[in-house]
Amino acid sequence: MPPMDPLSTVPSPLPSPAAPSLHDASPDVVSRIAERFMQEAVSAVADAGAGSLPGMRPPVMPVGPTSVPPALPTAPAELPGMPPLPTMPVAEMPAPVVASPAAPQSDLSGLRAFVSRIRGVEHRQLPSVFDRAATGPAFGMGRQSPPAHTGFAAPGFLDADAVRRDFPILQERVHGKPLIWLDNAATTQKPQAVIDALSHFYAHDNSNIHRAAHALAARASDAYEQARRTVADFLGANSPDEIIFVRGCTEGVNLVANILAPSLQRGDEIVLPELEHHANIVPWQMVAERTGAVIRVAPIDDRGEVILEAYERLLGPRTKIVSMSHASNSLGTILPVELMTGMAKAHGARVLVDGAQSVSHFPVDVRRIGCDFYVFSGHKIFGPTGIGAVFATADAQRTLPPWQGGGNMIRDVTFAHTTYSDPPAKFEAGTPNIADAIGLGAALDYVTRLGRERIAVHEHALLEHATSRLAAIDGLRLVGTAREKVGVLSFVVPGLDPIEIGKALDREGIAVRAGHHCAQPSLRHFGLEATVRPSLAFYNTAAEIDFLAEVLQSLVRRGSAPGLGRAVSPR
Repeated sequence: MPPMDPLSTVPSPLPSPAAPSLHDASPDVVSRIAERFMQEAVSAVADAGAGSLPGMRPPVMPVGPTSVPPALPTAPAELPGMPPLPTMPVAEMPAPVVASPAAPQSDLSGLRAFVSRIRGVEHRQLPSVFDRAATGPAFGMGRQSPPAHTGFAAPGFLDADAVRRDFPILQERVHGKPLIWLDNAATTQKPQAVIDALSHFYAHDNSNIHRAAHALAARASDAYEQARRTVADFLGANSPDEIIFVRGCTEGVNLVANILAPSLQRGDEIVLPELEHHANIVPWQMVAERTGAVIRVAPIDDRGEVILEAYERLLGPRTKIVSMSHASNSLGTILPVELMTGMAKAHGARVLVDGAQSVSHFPVDVRRIGCDFYVFSGHKIFGPTGIGAVFATADAQRTLPPWQGGGNMIRDVTFAHTTYSDPPAKFEAGTPNIADAIGLGAALDYVTRLGRERIAVHEHALLEHATSRLAAIDGLRLVGTAREKVGVLSFVVPGLDPIEIGKALDREGIAVRAGHHCAQPSLRHFGLEATVRPSLAFYNTAAEIDFLAEVLQSLVRRGSAPGLGRAVSPR
């Protein structure tokens, strides 16, 4: 049997992200552990065969350029009630992967980057492993040709065709063209499981919660609190009591900013990275205006990565709060939040992490990160709009005041004095968004059943493919080329207005975001006011990316948005 392409499958089983922390180990011990892990992962890749992970297609075996690929058997279903995942007919398969024994090192770089991310070990802490990976194709932003493993849609990854059947809206047509949804950083589409959960609640269980003796109130209360437990498990919290439901990330950051504000004095410092979303800038500016605190900005470099040396120099005895994104919505940069949190904690600062762009892409463990607060929005992770959650440690909740007053957050009220409920009710005044909290729980259950590690592997391959295709277009400039990224690809084409590019893509059925993405400081670092931003999710396909690239190539060649030419839609 010929040697298998190392990227044609993934290790099985993947190591649990809840493994013991390596914080206390010396750098050489950590490096040796990482090297050993990589050796085992590579060995597992080489030994893996058909059905190495439930619901995943078997690997495509390397074949000669004139050979016919072998037929692939149907893999078992992953989700309860889902029919067996279909395999791609031979005629529709991408070009076969031809094994190249001369290049195993570079082909493994994407796996190394993924391992770094899901294990919570920063690549900067492991130069003997991950600095080598940073020079390979996983981060090859200047690459002018597609990667060798463009056949990733068939072997060893999520079956996008099967997954897409769970999302009714992906069957829509726009301007007579099949919808290609590449605006996932703005919002994600909703699986039928979420739609059904919302419909079931309103049809069968609709009631206010916690304050009635009837059956529907009990059912609604149970479902709402089960959603809280689901969020806690998803984030790795110690207890459901550490989860506060809010309307979304923006309200979550505002809640944290307002409950921390009374602890600030004039001259205290709030540190923010330069690449933040406006929702993680403006609330802190408002707090600074009220308290006399000072905002200090950690700069980014021309790749879009936080300059850690500069960040470290900002920290000191006056640093009271550090608030940062886990991943940038405008550039895709994944921040080393565990490392940055540890540096801030060494100075006694409270730390908030904005997880809007991270939770849908790879596993998150708030205990590993060590932050005081972690916020995310439901609609960014295949759940409803108008719902999100704040993880807040028990210590933070105990010592901080409530933000809003009203029903549900009180224990006793007189005109002279009010005593508050225990957390998290203390921070959830009034009737909550019950139905959408239940819908959020359904979304997290769906993502968990698919497997967050598998999603991360699949999306990383999509990102590599998309980066290669866009980087190969003459005249197109990618903005944000960090070594660790989620599936966000900002770009500009000199001489073409990003808004007009977005409109031209829409006429072809391709939905992207064009503008400043509520992240003006990050774009202005690159001398820009707007970019075009395709952004990926696990239900996107290589064919969709190829069609995007063909349309963009036609647009750039013509030098104007109207009349894009005759690129062929993937469906």
